[in-house]
Amino acid sequence: MARASGATVKILVHRRELLDQVPDKYVQTIQSWVPDGEDLVIVDEAHHSCARTWKEKILKSTKVLGFTATPQRLDGGGLDVVYQQMVEGPNSASLIGDGFLSRYKLFCPPGQPDVKGLTRKGGDFSRAALSERTSEIKVVAAAVKNWKLLAGGRQTIGFCVSVAHMEEVEYSFKKAGVAVGCIEGKMAKQSRKDVVEDFRTGRIKILLSVDLISEGFDVPNCDCVLLLRPTQSLGLHLQQIGRALRPSADVAVILDAAGNSERHGMPDDVREWSLSGKKKERAGLVANVAVRVCPTCFGVHRPTLRVCPYCGFHHPLDSRIPEEADILLEEKRRISKEKRRLVGRARNLEELELIAKERGYARGWADRVLASRGIHRH
Repeated sequence: MARASGATVKILVHRRELLDQVPDKYVQTIQSWVPDGEDLVIVDEAHHSCARTWKEKILKSTKVLGFTATPQRLDGGGLDVVYQQMVEGPNSASLIGDGFLSRYKLFCPPGQPDVKGLTRKGGDFSRAALSERTSEIKVVAAAVKNWKLLAGGRQTIGFCVSVAHMEEVEYSFKKAGVAVGCIEGKMAKQSRKDVVEDFRTGRIKILLSVDLISEGFDVPNCDCVLLLRPTQSLGLHLQQIGRALRPSADVAVILDAAGNSERHGMPDDVREWSLSGKKKERAGLVANVAVRVCPTCFGVHRPTLRVCPYCGFHHPLDSRIPEEADILLEEKRRISKEKRRLVGRARNLEELELIAKERGYARGWADRVLASRGIHRH
C-alpha cells in the first residue's frame, strides 16, 4: 500500500544474517499500517535504535516503527529519543498460558564461572576477562556434565562469550561424544547455512554461537538453550531464552550454566517497560532474591514457593525474603524467650554451668548469673 502510493519503506536490522528472514516476518503484516504517501522505517530489534549511527538514519524518516521483545538498553538509556509511544503486546506469562510460547523448566546447576571482581565495559562484563573465566576447564566440564544430566538428547542452542570460549565448549562436547556445531560471523554464508541445516535435521544436537543467534535469528527445532555467558543485560538474557520458547507440545529446558537467572529472575516474570529507560519496580518484588534454586534437583522457581515444584524439596526459611524474615524473627524471639526461662529455672551452680557448656558461654558466666541473684560461690 505504501509502495503503491509512492512512499519508501525501509527495514533496518542490526545484523546482515537477519536480512534473509525479513520478508517473511514483516511484509504481510505491515501493508495496512502505512498512510498513503508517507515514508516509513521499520526497525527490527528496536532496542538497538539509540546507537549513534542508527539515530542518524532513523530520525531523518517521517515515520518510525520499532519491534522488540525487550525494550531496554543495558546502559540505562531510554528509547524515547527515537520513539514517542510504546504499544505493549501480551507478556510472556500470557503467551505461555495461551499456548503461543512453550512451557519450560529452568535449571541452574553448580559449576558456574566466578564473575567476582570482573571489570565491566558498557554496563556488562568485560568480554576478554569473562572469556577467560568461562573457558576454565572445570567450568566447561561442569556445563557438559550438567547438559547430559538435565537436557541430554535435546536440540540445544548454546550461547558463548567469545570464539575462543566457543571452541573450548565445542571440544569438550565432542570429547563427550556429543554431535556439536558452531557458527560465527566470519564464517562463509554457505558454511553457516550448512551447520544450521545439520542442526535442523538433527545431525548435530548442539549449535554453539557467540552473538550471531542471540537476537532475532530464527533457528527451528530448538527445545533447549544452554546459557554459558554471564550477563548483566536483562534484554540479552531474555532474548537468548526466547530461542527455546517456540510453541511446542514438549516442555522447553532452559539450562542456566551462567547464573543469569539469579540476576534477572524468571523468564515469565511480569515486567513493566518504559520508553524513558527507567524500569518500574514490579508489585510484590521480593527483595534481594530473584529466584530460588533447589539444592536437590537444581530446578529454579519463584522465591515465594517454599516447596520445589520439580522434586518436592522443602526449602529452609530465607531471611532475605520479607515474609520469611518475619517468621525467622518470631522464631528467634521464641527461642530467646525459652532460653531465658531455662536460665531462670536453674537453681544452682551445677545447672547453670551445664547450660553454659551447652551454649558455649564464656567461663565465669554461671558465677555472674548467681551474683546477679545475690548468691556468691563460697
